[in-house]
Amino acid sequence: MRKTANYLILFFYVFLGEGFSQESFSLNGFKSHMNKDFIFSTESNPTNFSLVKDLAIDVLFGTEFASPTASNLYALGISKTFGGSNIFLRYSPGFFKEFSLLKNQSIIGEDSSDISLKTDLKYYEYFSAGYSHKIDERLSGGFTLKYYNEEFSQDAIGAIFSDSSLSLIRENETETMKLWNIQLGADYVFSPSFRLSLSASNYINIKSGYVSETNRPYELRTPKNVRLAIYSQPFSTFEANFLYETINAMQVSLGKTFLLDKMSANFGCTYFSDFSLSGIQPSLSLQYGNICAAVLGVIYFSDIQKTASLADLTSNGISNLMHNKFSSNKAMFNVSYRLNTETERLVQFVDATVANSLFPSFTEHFADEPFAVARVVNLSDKPVSVKPSSKIDKINSELIYSPNVVVQPKDTASIPFYTVVSEDYFSPKHEISFVNFYVTTENRDADDELQKPLLINSSNAWDGEVSNLRYFVKKDFNFSAESAKRLLASHKNELDSVNSPLLNFLQAKILFTEIITGMLYIADPLASNDRVQFPHETIDVKGGDCDDLSVCLASFYESIGIETAFVDYRGNDHSRHVHLLFNTNLSPDEAGLITQNDKKYYIRKNSLGEEKVWIPIETTERSNFANAWEKGVEKFSGEALDQLGLIKGTVQIIEIY
Repeated sequence: MRKTANYLILFFYVFLGEGFSQESFSLNGFKSHMNKDFIFSTESNPTNFSLVKDLAIDVLFGTEFASPTASNLYALGISKTFGGSNIFLRYSPGFFKEFSLLKNQSIIGEDSSDISLKTDLKYYEYFSAGYSHKIDERLSGGFTLKYYNEEFSQDAIGAIFSDSSLSLIRENETETMKLWNIQLGADYVFSPSFRLSLSASNYINIKSGYVSETNRPYELRTPKNVRLAIYSQPFSTFEANFLYETINAMQVSLGKTFLLDKMSANFGCTYFSDFSLSGIQPSLSLQYGNICAAVLGVIYFSDIQKTASLADLTSNGISNLMHNKFSSNKAMFNVSYRLNTETERLVQFVDATVANSLFPSFTEHFADEPFAVARVVNLSDKPVSVKPSSKIDKINSELIYSPNVVVQPKDTASIPFYTVVSEDYFSPKHEISFVNFYVTTENRDADDELQKPLLINSSNAWDGEVSNLRYFVKKDFNFSAESAKRLLASHKNELDSVNSPLLNFLQAKILFTEIITGMLYIADPLASNDRVQFPHETIDVKGGDCDDLSVCLASFYESIGIETAFVDYRGNDHSRHVHLLFNTNLSPDEAGLITQNDKKYYIRKNSLGEEKVWIPIETTERSNFANAWEKGVEKFSGEALDQLGLIKGTVQIIEIY
């Protein structure tokens, strides 16, 4: 038999590695791990971290620049998200390698030619799978599972004995080994632009089958390996990633996104290196809607080998089918499709600050002043117009929308929430409720929602601010209007005989006499009582404190067209008092029709900017209108005018309308 040199002949330029090649090497090249791209590589993503919201499909075609050039379908992947879990499956028909070893033995055939004996080695990665679960908003954990099939076929010399001769024949023995390889890991998202990944590879290997001592050196090597990866997005359209493996390998990836009119483009480049190989993986991708197409390459800086000795093979073995010193440069085309039957979240609540309590009678207040402010983050790479809305249980019968706010890419913005209290709401007691907040984009279902508890005060609750007494004036307006008309009707003859300029003054005097005279008064010098009566309640109980009586009289006056204003007195000892000013509708020249004392009235402009005569009324003086007027003048002239209270701010005139 003729001895043959001991060479490794690679039929498809087998990917054998000297030592242990980089396990994270992936044909997918750079893909964003921070934005909503598709992550299908179980090599570079062993934790199966996924940003896919629903369903995604990925197809990878490739061409290897070897001799001869080979092109084929490398892999077909599918990813599906269920709630907080993601499942990934990949069928990889192109992930197979075959090579032959020529032995130093041969037999002579019947035609006197040598027949060499050989060993065929075949490796297949049929499929891989991944599972990950989102433990909370920041932490997720998962694993990937790979299934390999190894086939070792050995030629041997067999003998056939006959009566007269001995014949040698070639026999073949095949051994098969199945390998299940599991990788575990976890990801922690520090912020929308920074993520850390830690994983362990080859700590769990499950084998089935039998391999003899002869073929054992050819088995796939599975060295234990810990991998640390850092994914960062220092700028809204720029990403930088770093990966290190304890088998002395590393990767550095940079990517830049360009936002076009109706699509986005991304250029990325990955540099990889271990102790035997180094190179780059450039990539260019275009994304339009749900479709992403990418052109990728693998360019090695190291010298590519085509043969190896048997000693080299048995010493170092095979550890990576995709990447080693026998690998050739490649070009690949990748197409991904994302199907979102569920709404993709563009914005998300960070937190929300809610008012300590809600005063339901302040009906218009919360249309001008927010009752809550929320912080919302834009998760996307484009500006987003956010439509905020809220619904307070027991207060709102439907969603109340607040003004839209534009949030810049990856930015966080404060969004105010306003509300409108239903006119039908009334509760005599405080109660605990809750408010649901929603943020919506692109005219679809809410991207995110948040619920917070809220204390709803009783309908009579008041915060002590005199400016908010106007809401109690308006709340009972229909009752006041009907009651005022009925009371004035009994004075029809008197009203019909009065000069028209004095009509407001006479009506105000009659209503004061009919309503306030004879009322009971409970002193409230600090005006700190947190409960204010509505006008109908004051009439029913026939009494109240200064704010109750002022609210009641103001409501009656306003209901018949007499302008009013509250006068808020603030003492140095934090005492508070309130009484009423009303517009007689007399001009300054007509003031003599009611008094010759110019200190008994106050000239101020009405809502039309006209100067009119206003009279202060002390509603706690319940004996008669003249005394109430006198008391009101005394306090107003002394504190508001003589002591410069209006200038110093210790006295304020507050319009009701």
